[in-house]
Parts: sequence; structure tokens; C-alpha cells
Amino acid sequence: MKRWILREHDADIALMTKVLKITPALAHVLAGRGIRSKNTAIKYLDPQLAYLHPMEGMAGVSEAVDIIKKAVSDGKKICIYGDYDVDGVSGTVILHKALTKLGANVDYYIPHREREGYGLNIPAVEELAKDFQVLIAIDNGIAGVSEVERAVELGLTVIIIDHHNPQFDENGAELLPPAHAIINPKQSGCPYPFKEMSAAGLAYKFAGHLGVATDEMLIFTTMATFCDVVDLVDENRILAKNGLHTLNVHGTENVGLHTLVKARNLEYNEIDDFAMGFIIGPCINASGRLDSAGIAVELFLTHDVGRAKELAQQLVDLNDKRKEMTTRYVDEIIGGLPDELDDVLVIYSEEIHESIAGIVAGRVKEHAHHPAIVFTKAGEVAKGSARSIEAYNVFEAMSANSDLFLRFGGHPMAAGATMEISNVDILRKRLNDASGLTAEDFQPILYGDMALTLEEAIFALAQDLQVLCPFGKANKEPTFFSYNVTTERAEVIGQSGQTLRLTFRCEEGRKIKAVAFKSVDKFAQHLSDNYSKEVAEAFTTGRLKNMTIKMDIAYNLRINTWQGNSSLQLHILDFKHPAPR
Repeated sequence: MKRWILREHDADIALMTKVLKITPALAHVLAGRGIRSKNTAIKYLDPQLAYLHPMEGMAGVSEAVDIIKKAVSDGKKICIYGDYDVDGVSGTVILHKALTKLGANVDYYIPHREREGYGLNIPAVEELAKDFQVLIAIDNGIAGVSEVERAVELGLTVIIIDHHNPQFDENGAELLPPAHAIINPKQSGCPYPFKEMSAAGLAYKFAGHLGVATDEMLIFTTMATFCDVVDLVDENRILAKNGLHTLNVHGTENVGLHTLVKARNLEYNEIDDFAMGFIIGPCINASGRLDSAGIAVELFLTHDVGRAKELAQQLVDLNDKRKEMTTRYVDEIIGGLPDELDDVLVIYSEEIHESIAGIVAGRVKEHAHHPAIVFTKAGEVAKGSARSIEAYNVFEAMSANSDLFLRFGGHPMAAGATMEISNVDILRKRLNDASGLTAEDFQPILYGDMALTLEEAIFALAQDLQVLCPFGKANKEPTFFSYNVTTERAEVIGQSGQTLRLTFRCEEGRKIKAVAFKSVDKFAQHLSDNYSKEVAEAFTTGRLKNMTIKMDIAYNLRINTWQGNSSLQLHILDFKHPAPR
């Protein structure tokens, strides 16, 4: 069961309401997110591109500019070495278009996930050194010390544009590759004020610093910002909001992206964070998971409409295949979990396709609310992906056991690693012996921005909250708690048989519709536990729909538009029997 916690603050809501000219409810939401000063609030409510930090303050930028300018003027061949996820693909596309605008002789290389793995590898570097003079690693490279050493040895000039955490040696000293320029605000000594940008975001800002950034590049930055699940605050929020606005109002001149949008049956006036992260993004990721991410890069660089349609359909088909594989593996692993779980779930299965280990780990983590690392056999070694919970820094934990890995990298909430198969059991024991996790850490927390009565949950408030869009990591959709509310009707809708539609009755007689996805079984159990098994059975068989019961509910306020008519709808996140108050 989830713990419900209201965000606390001591802000002067009346003053915020007056100064910012916003509603008290919106002021509560802002205050609960730490937005307390007038200037911060203004930038949050109206995030303009003009508020982006000057890139002159980022380490490595001036050196990278000099390298690029000289390479262009000398006619040197530049290779962009990307990555196979949305961020790596987007960063590659942005840099390719930016350098092309500068007149550079530029091409790209995307490593194959299964054959080469993540990041720079020496065989690829040695091959590229035969044809290129400058190598730009985007969304990788910060951990490639030996690979960059080899590149430099072969005469390549190396630029790294990466957002991953640098690695450290056994004495705690930062290990940076000997590149000629490193653009990564997470490297020690970099004074840049915002550290959490995606690699595509860094590429876009670098393009802007070179004077060639375009709206097309901004849209790819937005896509990467959502799909790489970086914190949607500060510059990330500015880029994402402006990119979505540009895409929805003006569309895109990129033939490939336009074709993919249409192939996914999307309209430009409806593309939001969900469409980016769960409809468009997975198609791009699927290319790198099951085939080659070069398909996606080619799609976004082509000007041939016919070729774009072929490539877009390939991405859609690959994503359909990926979804089927993921469902099968997730069901198998979750079905095989023991009743008593380890603190950290370290799972090894030779059946799982290595390209979707991260997705499977994420689903297992969501199901069990335990950190999960899923390994599979890749040739003679084990490759795995980790997904974690808020209480557990999985990158830090893996760093403490770096002697077990052939290579690893990542973030506090997600990481990837390659190791000898025999070390998987050793890792499992070490991580669990030192986890430091408690039973409370495994209980999901649902944070609420404000408690409302149903009478306060009105259409106008839902409209006011739209200014907070888009939503994502560190900028979650506002959640409200309402206690001891009364239902009037409950029914099952949709083809899945697990979507619950509720009708609530306010004291003044107004009725509010609500939906709760994947909640029919839970609601039936709620009826059985708090009323009777007979009531639960009558509901599940469809014999009972009109019912007056009391509930505490956690929800988002949404605007539902159907055939041109808009109305308030609650999106139920959780519900429980009313607690004594």
C-alpha cells in the first residue's frame, strides 16, 4: 500500500497569490515545489528561451569551438559518435545538422548495441581513425578513458559532449578521458549552474553557441529531454515547454519526424509529454534495441519522403515487436519472484534479449518497488541494466563494486553494466549485504500537493494548472487528496476490463466523473474488504453499478475533451477506505 504524504511548506500563500496574480491553489503547488521567490516563479510560469544560461560559463566550450572552427576551415573530416537511445540519436542529429550548416565535412557512427555495446570501443575508434581527423562523442565518452587514449594516439582530435557521471579511481579522484575538449557540466570544476541537461540539450546549446541552432533542433532536444527522463526543471523545462509549443503550433520541417508523427496517428495540436515519452520515443529506442539506431538517424536526416515512410514504418514495426517481447519477459520474471524479496533484485536470465533488459528492470522495479538489475547472457559475458527507487543510488552502489565489472556507467536511478557471468551472484550478495534499505524504503510514496474538498475540485482549477505543463521527472503533475468522498456509481469500461469509471457526488449536488486505470480488481477487493464479498461480486459481474460508498482518493485534475466539449475529469491514482479523522 502506498503512503500518502502532503508536501509541506511555510510559504505566505496570500502574498504569493497577490504578487504573482495566481490562485491560492496554484500558489500552494508552486510553494510545495520550492518555488518561492518572485523571479523564480516568473521564470517557471513563463519559461522563455531567453532565460537559458549563457554557455560561455561551461567548461570545455571554448576549446570545442576552436576545434570545430579549425576543422571546418581546414576541411577535416568530422565523425559524430552517437548512442543508440533517443538522447544519443537526437544529439547526433542536432550536431550533424549544426555542423552541416557550418559547412563541415561530417558523418556519423552509431555503435551496434549487441555487437559493440554502449559507448566508444577501440575497434571502432581504430577503424574511424582511418578516415576521420575529428571525433565528437555525444551522449557517451566520459567513461571511455582507454578508448580516448587510443583515439588520441591514432591522431584523432576528440571532443566529448556527455551528461553522464564521470568515474572515479580507488582513491576517489575523478577519472576523465584525455580528450581535447570535454563538455559535461558534471565534471568537477565546471562552474555551469545547471548540471542535469540531456546530451541532446548540450548539443542544442552548443549549436546555439556556434550560431546555428534552429527550431528543428529544439524539437529534437525536447524529445530527448522527455525520453531520457532528466529532471524537468530549470533549462530542461524551458527547452521542453518551448519545443512542444513550437511543434504543436508550427509542426516540423524535418521530413522524418513529420512522417513518424503521422505514422503514430498523432496530430500536432495534441503532442504532449506522454506522446513524446510513450508514443514517439519508444519507436526510436526500438531501432537501437532490436536492430540499429542508424535507422532512426537516417530517418531524421533524410529529405526523401518515400524513404522516410519506409524507415518510419520500420520503427513502428520494431516497437510492436519490442512490446510483445517485453510483456512476455516481464510476466515470466514477475511470476517467478519469491514471496521474500532481496533488498536489491539482481536477476539473471539467458532468455531475455539484452536490448530490453532495461525496460524489464523498470517494470520489475515498478511492480516490487525494489531496485532491480536484470542481466542476460551476451556472448560470453553478462550484460545488464539497473533501475532504482528514490532511496537507493544504484550508480553509487555499482561504483563501490567496480572491481566486478568489465564496464559500467549511469545515474543514481539507472545504470548499465557488463561483467563476467560468474560475478553476477557475487554482485547480488555484495549489494544486498550493504544495501542499507529499510522496509519503509520499499513502500511507494504518493506525494500530494494539496488537500481539496470535492467542492474545490472545479474546471477552472484544472485550467489554471495547465500553466505547469509539461510534466515529467521532478515536475510531476499536481496531485490532490480528497477525504471521505461519496461515490454514486462505479462501472467497468474499456476493452481491457481493468478501467474503472467512478461518479462522485458533491455536497451541492454537482457530479464529477473520474477514471482509474488498471484498478478494477483493486476496487473489487476494496469492496470485499470494507463492505462484503457479495457487493464485490455484484460489481464484478455488472449487476451493481449504482452504489454509495465512502473513499479517500488521490488524483490529478484533468480536462477531458470529447467532440468539442470539455469537462472536468479526475484521474484517480490511488484510493483507500477513509481513515479516522
